[in-house]
Amino acid sequence: MSAELKSNMPPQEEVGGSKIELRTSSGTVICLNFSEKDQVLPKIVRLVDPDTDHAVVFRSDDGVYHELDTDSASNLQEFQHINHCHHCNCSDGNNEQSPNANADGRKDERQEKQREKLQKKLRERKASTKEDDNCNGHCHQVIQLPIQGLKQYVRVNSASMNGENKTSSSKDDSTLEPKPAKGKSMSEELKIHKEPEIEVLNCTTVKVSWAGQVSNNSHLTGCSFDLQMFSKTSSYSSVYSGLENEFIIKDLKPGTQYKFRLQAEKDDDKGEFSPEVTCDMPCSVPSTPAQPHLGSKTKTSFTIKWMAPSDNGSPITLYRLEWNKGEKGGPYTEAYCGPQRQFKLTHKLPPATPCSFRLQAVNGIGASKFSKELKCVTSAGAPSTPTPPKLDKAGVNFLNLSWSKPESKGAEISEYLVEMEDDTTGYGFRVVYRGIENSCMIDKLQRNTCYKFRLLAANSQGKSKWSDTVMFDTYPERPGQPSCPVLEGKVRTSGFTVAWDPPSDTGGSEITAHLLEADDGKGGQFKEVYRGLECEYTFSGLFPGHLYRTRFAAVSDGGTSEWCNVTKFRTLPVVPGQANPPVLSKTHKPQPNTLDLRWDPPSYDGGAVISGYIMEMENPGTGEFKEVLHLVDNVCTVGGLNPGRTYSFRVKARNEAGVGKVSPVSHITTAPGSPDVPREPDTLCRSAAAIIISWECPAENGTPVTGYTLEWMEDETFIELYSGPDKTCEVRKGVNPASFYYFRVKALSAVGPSLWSAVSTCQTPAASPSAVTTIKVAQQSSSHVRLRWKHPGNNGAAITSYNVEVAGCKNISFDVNTGEGSETEEETSVIQEYDITELQPNTLYRIRVQAVNKIGCGPFSSTVFASTGDLPPPAPLLELATPSYQSLKLRWTSRGTGGKTGTAFVTYRLEMMDKNGSFVTAFSGPTTSHKIGKLQERTEYQFRIQASNDAGPGPFSDVVSFVTTAQPPNTVKGLTAENTTPSSLTVSWDPVQTVKRGETIEYLLQSHCVGKDQDFVQVYQGPNTKFEYNSLPVSAEVRFRVCAVRLMNAPSSSPGPIKGVFSLVTSARTMTPRKKKISESSADGDDLEPEVKQTSRVSLTDKQWAMIFFSGFSLLAVAVILLLPSLLGVSD
Repeated sequence: MSAELKSNMPPQEEVGGSKIELRTSSGTVICLNFSEKDQVLPKIVRLVDPDTDHAVVFRSDDGVYHELDTDSASNLQEFQHINHCHHCNCSDGNNEQSPNANADGRKDERQEKQREKLQKKLRERKASTKEDDNCNGHCHQVIQLPIQGLKQYVRVNSASMNGENKTSSSKDDSTLEPKPAKGKSMSEELKIHKEPEIEVLNCTTVKVSWAGQVSNNSHLTGCSFDLQMFSKTSSYSSVYSGLENEFIIKDLKPGTQYKFRLQAEKDDDKGEFSPEVTCDMPCSVPSTPAQPHLGSKTKTSFTIKWMAPSDNGSPITLYRLEWNKGEKGGPYTEAYCGPQRQFKLTHKLPPATPCSFRLQAVNGIGASKFSKELKCVTSAGAPSTPTPPKLDKAGVNFLNLSWSKPESKGAEISEYLVEMEDDTTGYGFRVVYRGIENSCMIDKLQRNTCYKFRLLAANSQGKSKWSDTVMFDTYPERPGQPSCPVLEGKVRTSGFTVAWDPPSDTGGSEITAHLLEADDGKGGQFKEVYRGLECEYTFSGLFPGHLYRTRFAAVSDGGTSEWCNVTKFRTLPVVPGQANPPVLSKTHKPQPNTLDLRWDPPSYDGGAVISGYIMEMENPGTGEFKEVLHLVDNVCTVGGLNPGRTYSFRVKARNEAGVGKVSPVSHITTAPGSPDVPREPDTLCRSAAAIIISWECPAENGTPVTGYTLEWMEDETFIELYSGPDKTCEVRKGVNPASFYYFRVKALSAVGPSLWSAVSTCQTPAASPSAVTTIKVAQQSSSHVRLRWKHPGNNGAAITSYNVEVAGCKNISFDVNTGEGSETEEETSVIQEYDITELQPNTLYRIRVQAVNKIGCGPFSSTVFASTGDLPPPAPLLELATPSYQSLKLRWTSRGTGGKTGTAFVTYRLEMMDKNGSFVTAFSGPTTSHKIGKLQERTEYQFRIQASNDAGPGPFSDVVSFVTTAQPPNTVKGLTAENTTPSSLTVSWDPVQTVKRGETIEYLLQSHCVGKDQDFVQVYQGPNTKFEYNSLPVSAEVRFRVCAVRLMNAPSSSPGPIKGVFSLVTSARTMTPRKKKISESSADGDDLEPEVKQTSRVSLTDKQWAMIFFSGFSLLAVAVILLLPSLLGVSD
């Protein structure tokens, strides 16, 4: 049976078992559930709280259980006596006969087994005796159930809950504990009248016991106790609380008085404190002193101080201080013994000396333990003089130094100073290193030079003395790379002479030898051929026409220099030796109409590669040999011959030196002939699965035909179908409808088979095309996709068109031009391509293709995915627009813009090759031309260009080269012409500055006589700036112009004299004879004034001519402005 407690809840029907309700006097309803459904319900239910022993009794009244006013033992005994069952053999006081008498028994496994055995016996008794069916083995019909927290579920009388009885005449129940007497309070009942007992275990531990008080007072049984302690430094405080009857207190102070008291506590009720008990702890040795501390220190002494420890009840009489001079595990010696609490150790200790100190206190009881050690060190001093630095590694321009750490004297070394003296500078010692490391590297030194070094160490207390001076040398450097050897004199067939110059950089030491190496002329390893101080060497005994590689190096104390670049020299070759006679090739059988010949190269090639052979054949009619073939290899095939004839051949070899001797004559005979090629076989399709093939006998060529071999094609390979003497063959196996079949035949004879005939084609009845299986995307751009696929099998009918399905976009059908012809013709192209245009950029499309012929449509291909995108523009076409001597103007033409919409913004990047051979950007922008200035005259420049848009940069164009022109001389200024005589003029001009220093400027003067319709003619060319023009006609107007001519310094590489721009034209007129006579007869010279004015009119300056042209142009512009409105009105 199981009991479940439910408070203030309506009764609920359980699935199995029985249920009862317990009603208390306060109205609370308690429900109990029984697991067995047919169990007889008890008459009395007693609920007991195991923690407080409070109990409540319920009695059944017509199935309803009500709370009784009292829970006395007499009422229970009376009820049990009246209702005792006469069928039971158990005694009235046996509680184990009731299966529900003790709920705590269910927790014990042994009691549970006994209860099961008892129930079994009761069921057997019920079955044997049927006199009283209401007994069911119950003796008392009373159930006692333990319920924890019964007080919160049932509100019983306060007297009952506190353990008091309402009736004074009630008898003691064996199952109930004794109750306190009426009229006494709980605090008085819990009062302890005697002080606890004290037992001193040692000077720091006591044992407090109150077992005697509990054993003599039964009302203290089951109570918890609170032990409190009092000392002179603290008030009463709890040191223990629990159910035990004794407690040991540790860690008390010796020589101290303590007081203790005890209090009982039960059910949240506390009793009065017991009387106090006093305990005096015995005295002890002093406590272990604390670690002494350092008051002050010097380089040779210490001042040690310490605190007084606890005396533990007995005054401290003295202190004992011991010390150890830094020896680990060494013995301690007494330094001080007395009552003072400080001591100064005045021993003359060295600087940075470690020491250890410990302290001990002594009183009337004894000595304490020693304190923890105090470790300290005397003050530090300056470091000792370090040892000289030593050399770890030396190089050409560096020295690696290291040194040992000197004695620091108690303070860590904070810095090392290394000084170096260079005798070549005369500056003395200078600091080259300052730091904390024990090594350093001195770089940027001269090669093969001696240096002096010294070392100093420093710490916080000062600097040490300088170490002894040491000297170290740097290594010499190997010589620099020499120049390549050059050819001295002419090359011979068996040797040559080379010369060289020593390297400019000797590496700091003298050159001791020159080393020359060369190979064997066949690409082998280099071998030493000369070692010495000479700068020239002659090779002899070499092979003609061989290429020899040479290299040169210099040797000194610093080592061997790098090898110069390999220089190659080639000896002169000679003509090859006699060629070997031609023979029949072993890899080819003799043929009736051709001969396959081969021959061995000559044993000696003359030192040069055999460049070819000359084949000569004898004319059978005349007996003369004629050249028939010029060959590169030593094999050839001679065709156009007759079967069974003997021919004569000979060969000559040649190289770059010439043609060698002719070989001996070879006589070679052609083989008998095989039958001619048969005609292509005839085919006839009897049905879709049967083909009849027939053929004719070809020409036999002297040997009878013994049989025929027929082949047909399967998987693009001809295999044998029939072999025998018959001329017809019928094929039934392996023939499929709507397929092409190919046949060929050859004739067999004793000599050999003929060549294969032409292939004959047979087509079975046609069908719709096969599916396209090899479709792929060949090209794609932002607006189109190019598809490529192999033509599928047309199954007998030519493919006329294709259907292209673009999912979700369009369906396309296009025709295929396979040419005019029958249905059995093959397709003109194995690969088919088609461009799908007008697509959206950056879009994924699903595409499939279907082939169509005249029979019908084939199946669709598998779906292929194509994605459009952006393509960068192609490279523009770069060309030269305008060249000059200091600039090049380039322009280019765009081939497309690219982009998603075709109108993307295009930029161009123009690059020019610099002196290092790498391209650098010269221009970047959207324009299509650019002028590059600051160039040098007559210099070739290389360019390339690249176009870019939103899709990215396109490819670079091909590299193009443009050359700047030569700079012409400046324009000649200051051209003037003056009359000297009636028939001569003196022309002069200003000199022109040369373009480059050292060049020469000449002047070209041209004249033109007005009125005679002639062009300008050259009258003078030279370096002078003045020319006198004689023999001119009288009274004639002559015009002059002059230009400068630049003469280059290097005529072999220069383009020739460069002319400048002609100057402005200057006019002059010769005098008339009349005016000349008048001037001669005139006395005062007045008649010469008009002539003078004319001369001045001839010599106009450049500014005057500019003003004349400007005035004329201004007048013309004003006239056009005035006449333009009238002209527009007429037109209207």
